[in-house]
Amino acid sequence: MSQEQINRLIRKRPLLFAFLFFAGGITLGYYVTLTSLLTFIIINLLLALILIIYFMSEKSKVSPLLPPFFLCFLAVLLAGFLWINWQELKYQSRFSTVNFNDQGKYQVLGEIVVRLNALQGNRLYLKPYYLDGFPIKYGLVQLEQRFLPGKLKAGDVIKAGLVLKTPYQQLNPGGFCSYRYLKKNGIYSRGYLERDWEKVGERKIGLNYLLIKLKERLLTIIELTIAQPYQQLLGALLLGERADLPEEWRDNFSKIGLNHLLAISGLHVGFIVIIFRALLQPFQLKPVLQNSIISLLLVLYIMLTGFRPAIIRAGLLALAFFWAPVFKRCGDIYNLLGLTAFINLLFNPYELFNPGFQLSYLILVMIINWYWLLKDFLPSPLAVSVAAQLGSMPITAYYFNSIALSGIVANIWAIPLTGLIVSLAMSGLLLSLINPVFGWLVNRPVYLLSKLMLEGVELMAAFPYGFFEVAAPAVLNCLFLYLFLLFFPFFYRKKIIPLHLTKRKRNFQLFSVAFLLFLLLNLMIPLFNNQLEVIFLAVGQGDSVFIDFPSGQTMLVDGGGMAGYDSSQGKRSILPFLKKRGIKKLDLVFITHFDTDHALGITDLLQDNRVGWLIFASGFERNQLAEKVLKLAAEKGVKVSTVQAGDRFQLNQSLLQVLNPEREMPANRSRNENSIVLKLTYRNFSMLLTGDLEREGENRLLEQDLDLYCQILKLGHHGSSSSSSLVFLQRVSPREGIISVGKNNYGHPAAAVLEQAEQLGIRIWRTDQQGAIMIRSNGFSYQIRGFRRNSNERNILRSFRVTR
Repeated sequence: MSQEQINRLIRKRPLLFAFLFFAGGITLGYYVTLTSLLTFIIINLLLALILIIYFMSEKSKVSPLLPPFFLCFLAVLLAGFLWINWQELKYQSRFSTVNFNDQGKYQVLGEIVVRLNALQGNRLYLKPYYLDGFPIKYGLVQLEQRFLPGKLKAGDVIKAGLVLKTPYQQLNPGGFCSYRYLKKNGIYSRGYLERDWEKVGERKIGLNYLLIKLKERLLTIIELTIAQPYQQLLGALLLGERADLPEEWRDNFSKIGLNHLLAISGLHVGFIVIIFRALLQPFQLKPVLQNSIISLLLVLYIMLTGFRPAIIRAGLLALAFFWAPVFKRCGDIYNLLGLTAFINLLFNPYELFNPGFQLSYLILVMIINWYWLLKDFLPSPLAVSVAAQLGSMPITAYYFNSIALSGIVANIWAIPLTGLIVSLAMSGLLLSLINPVFGWLVNRPVYLLSKLMLEGVELMAAFPYGFFEVAAPAVLNCLFLYLFLLFFPFFYRKKIIPLHLTKRKRNFQLFSVAFLLFLLLNLMIPLFNNQLEVIFLAVGQGDSVFIDFPSGQTMLVDGGGMAGYDSSQGKRSILPFLKKRGIKKLDLVFITHFDTDHALGITDLLQDNRVGWLIFASGFERNQLAEKVLKLAAEKGVKVSTVQAGDRFQLNQSLLQVLNPEREMPANRSRNENSIVLKLTYRNFSMLLTGDLEREGENRLLEQDLDLYCQILKLGHHGSSSSSSLVFLQRVSPREGIISVGKNNYGHPAAAVLEQAEQLGIRIWRTDQQGAIMIRSNGFSYQIRGFRRNSNERNILRSFRVTR
């Protein structure tokens, strides 16, 4: 392609290319962070220099070394890089709340902020002015309303004693990272009240305050005119308030691919625009006046729903198509999409990495590209639904580990029904502002339609094979698949690729062969896997070890304990991990003993049908938790066995030996001493898992003629001083010591144990500091690293040759 052809291509859709370069700069800046303000200033000067050269080259008759548009797009790329790095510099600034996290209690003066995209729910945000008299410019503090002694509202200026904490970070693959999510939204700290707050003022002036009051009024109208529990559904469909939606509803909508209906999207904007136009039609207004009124109402709706990316995209597109005939312009859809995406990233560059943002644009692009191709084979509604499914599948598989094929059918009936509900409900809301009686009359049929929708969703969610859980694909695979989906339809467009038919067919064949080879390569790579993978999951103060054998079988040793007030680590940490890897059922699940911090999480795995074979220690104590596990296993038809010292499991080249409990065990022995102890051997690589075994049990193992040597040792009882005696560590002689530990009041791990390990040259890895500890071995060498790679020197990759 000649330089002139490139020029024409780029100039044809400058806003699309501007977005792509801007997004490229943001991506680069996201992974290559600036470390100082000086560097930031230097790069800004470089940006200014590029722009000067650009404007000079535009005026100069002599052709510059680089075409002007390349200089311009380079400037845009650099601008994206700087824009996201500016967010990082604010985060690291000395005027940021980050500097006060995890440092004790502070006297805070600040203003309560309520976000329009989530007005309901338990979350409040504090914008600090001063922390112990020090001025704060950057970072909100998240508060939990339920832990506050009184009700706070937007605009309240308070003085309070707060302890600021760093938000929870992701510690396991597949887990949710509260830290990253909040940081992307400008929230740098979690606040915990140490004493009662004092209201010292109130700010009411401002557009945001008026919008909050208006939205609260609209939500009140919904509560008064719609019966429970359907008012929650209307709050989500009309105003994007999802906090009070029952979890069962969310799961059902997700299973059949209708989750987008519960999140305000471009679809809702389309319905809203139709309503506004219908309401204004009887007044016979001039086009300019009608468009102006609709534009103002649309901007108001965008603000009320909290500037969500999909709403901004759809709203700006609607405005562009409204006003294009007035100004006698014909907008290019790709150019307009580039403009809306660019504006979205100007609001918040982190949106680029938000699955909602990605889905919003990719689904629309796929509908535009694929509809005309599919409509020759399918009815129009089905063609649109299939095209949307093609756009969403890679993203939902990557982020949510699911593919909802039933969504192809569900969208055909659910979207028109949603349109009818939204149209009637929005009309009712507007009429209610005049008189609530009008709203109540209109919302009577809305109640019936909402009930019909929920019953339809529940029915379709019960259908088998409509929802598939899949392993998260690699990023490269997602990119390759989207490239295929984006370019495949273009081979049939003569206007876009004006090639001879034979040449087009040849290109199509080459493109298809490349895609099939890529798929074949992805299918064949696992067949040559000879790696044993062991992951010590971070489950707080508890144990859970996942093992993936080269033979393809999987195993879990323990399931962790509590994770907050009403949840277990099974649901919070282990299930998301298994879903990310696409593991529907574990072949072997060991419970070393029935302490809560080892066995509680297994109950969630049993309820979710993830357990193939459940194994306990012989002579286990039948406490309340053990009885619950046995009952669940019986209900789910899970095979249950007990093991004792001497039992062995051969899994191809991997050998699993049970070293404890002994065959004849005293009746008064503690649960810890009865822990299952496992030694895993794969070729020359070996690992010892000791559960909560204490020194008495270690001494019993030392007295026997056992080969205890291994490269990896999970230190007993979370690194407690009651385990890991010096003589035991010397006999095992590990290279790496793993301590599965979380926040606790027991002093785990003990300083004496850490000192002993250091004296013996044992490298200690801790799940509370480094997250999940991940080990891979081919039987002759191994690699070990912590999941949190950026917080500790030990989280670098370590590879050692296995020697005996």
